[in-house]
Amino acid sequence: MILAWLLAAVPAWAASDYPLPPAPAAVSTATTLGFSADHLDYDASSSTLHFQGHVRIVDSTRTIKAQELWLDTSRRSGRFQGTLLVEDGASAVAGQSGWFNFNDRTGVIEQASAGHGNWRIHARRARLSASRRLDYLSANFTSCDYVPPHYHFHASRVTIKPRRYLLALNTVFFLGPVPLLYLPILYEPLNLDHLLPLRFQLGYDRRNGALAKGTMIRRLDRWTYDKLYLDYYKSQGLGLGSELERRKGENRSVLYGYQIRETSTGKRRWTLIGDGYQTLRSSFSVQGRLQLQSDPAFNNDYSRSSLLRVTPELIDNGALVYRQKLYTMRLSYSRHATASDNQTQFVKDSEDAPRFDFQTAPLGAGRLPWLNTLTAFADNNYTAGRSFLQRSAGGGWEGTRVFVLGKGLSLTPKLDAGETWFDTYQQAADFASTDTYRDSFVGRYAASGDLRWSGRLGDWDLEHDYAVRLKPDSVSRDAGALDRGVETNLLSLRDLYRPSPAVLLRASSGYDFRTARDRSFGYSDRVQPVVGELDYAAGPSVNWSLRDDFQPGIGQRSVLGSLLYGREDRSYVSAAFGYTRAVSDRYGLDTSFALSNGSGTWRIAATLRSEFFAPGGPLGLAADRSRLFEKELILTKVWHDFFTRLLVRFRPGNVREAQLRVNLRFGHGRRAAPRRDWEAEWFPERATGDYDRP
Repeated sequence: MILAWLLAAVPAWAASDYPLPPAPAAVSTATTLGFSADHLDYDASSSTLHFQGHVRIVDSTRTIKAQELWLDTSRRSGRFQGTLLVEDGASAVAGQSGWFNFNDRTGVIEQASAGHGNWRIHARRARLSASRRLDYLSANFTSCDYVPPHYHFHASRVTIKPRRYLLALNTVFFLGPVPLLYLPILYEPLNLDHLLPLRFQLGYDRRNGALAKGTMIRRLDRWTYDKLYLDYYKSQGLGLGSELERRKGENRSVLYGYQIRETSTGKRRWTLIGDGYQTLRSSFSVQGRLQLQSDPAFNNDYSRSSLLRVTPELIDNGALVYRQKLYTMRLSYSRHATASDNQTQFVKDSEDAPRFDFQTAPLGAGRLPWLNTLTAFADNNYTAGRSFLQRSAGGGWEGTRVFVLGKGLSLTPKLDAGETWFDTYQQAADFASTDTYRDSFVGRYAASGDLRWSGRLGDWDLEHDYAVRLKPDSVSRDAGALDRGVETNLLSLRDLYRPSPAVLLRASSGYDFRTARDRSFGYSDRVQPVVGELDYAAGPSVNWSLRDDFQPGIGQRSVLGSLLYGREDRSYVSAAFGYTRAVSDRYGLDTSFALSNGSGTWRIAATLRSEFFAPGGPLGLAADRSRLFEKELILTKVWHDFFTRLLVRFRPGNVREAQLRVNLRFGHGRRAAPRRDWEAEWFPERATGDYDRP
């Protein structure tokens, strides 16, 4: 049944029937071919071998299976008739007929059908090259696994580089039998572990005009992926951005940047955010936070899913940390800036560049019963409103011990002492002047005691803190200062009570014993705010909390509450309300909900943020004096072949927008999606997936 043709091994008696074909001419690119078939005929006049039935040809890169083959041994080319299949380990192409040149490993397959990744292709003709590239002419292709498919593309030419990319020219998109869209070029990556297609989201916004947002995601390795943002706003121009996410073990980092030069204003607006932690060796690590932004209102115009509609402050810091068993050293930089009153820029408040810190672990000293901690620092500090950079260095000691007084009763005293050198030191002398000291030392000492009782009513802490500052270059208390040299003299009481695993209660208050030369302390100054907190968490789907801050002698300072029922990434209902004395004539109420089916193929989410005006307090609330200032609706539907999302948002700052995202789910079952849990650490708004980018 199986006949193997090896020119050097044909028996000698066969030569008496007909002459053997001459050996093929030596070609540098030629390779040994292995043949098998049910039947073989040889035509000496044309040097042609005719194989029939279960034909199988194997060379160094391809395996060809066919019903019938005519092989020209002089040219090393073959013509196939009937169903054939060509495999090379990276792709498989079937057809009805074809020819191959085994010297240069090229060929043509008529009426070709193939599969590449998640794509199925049917073409009038396929051309095979020695580099394994395939060109399909007049081709229909789809990634829908339904028969007939819900959608397909038709292209004049489709080029495939197996496991790398698909490139189609003169492409028409069909939904069913209906042509909907013409694309001169269509590119689709086939390396499913590294690149996701460019996804677009269309919309309209009152401020920015018609818009198109595009996102491309590339996986660099199993720990790292990046994103490219390509946006166009009709009223503002082109916006570009990028994001890098990496997490490997305890090491993690993110870097995000976006910029646009607005055509309407001519301003260049941008943001740059970074955060991360990286161990360098067993004892060294680097950590940092980067937050830069052109203006406070940037998020409200270009990053509207951010929880900070208007950025109130920028915090930047970085540190190189060296840890040993007995001590830790830290070299750091930090900067803080706040938004200006007109919300057009950020103003630097403080900067430490650089700062060095040293701290030991709690250490025993011989047979002494105390645990001792030693600290030291050096700093170069800028503070807004001060006309000079202040250099300082100092060291300190802290001693502490725990005394067990009885069952559930303990006392923890603590002593501190330290001294700091300043190149320039200023402090207020009276109501209108300051004293300046050069190259001076300022000492401080402190004492505190914490009496803790743990019982049925929770963990109660009664603590007294007393801290004294000394005169510059002196060991006596700075009694002539406005605060009489006493920086802290506070008695506080705290309680933490958990009556059940789902309920947690916290309460605290205190009394301030300080005196001052420039003012007197009244009842409301001495009695500290009474703060109470109640948290209830009955499993992952039920959570509510309440926090009340009451200042005796003044009144309510703030009230905050929140309620969550359900899962935020599926179906849930949440509400949050708040009041603060800084804006005493109004109360805020935020409500949101989402409804989703069990499979997650559709979801409706909405958010409402409102204000209620009540100058006379809660009893003065009036429905006609309220404002619904933010509204947001997100509709998501996942079809078999499509992902669709409609977002509608109204917000102060001239935000009136609607965005529609429709994406073909090319090979959605096998793609490695971006890690939402990674991103949510840096961007909490992405935890639910309700993000305004494709």
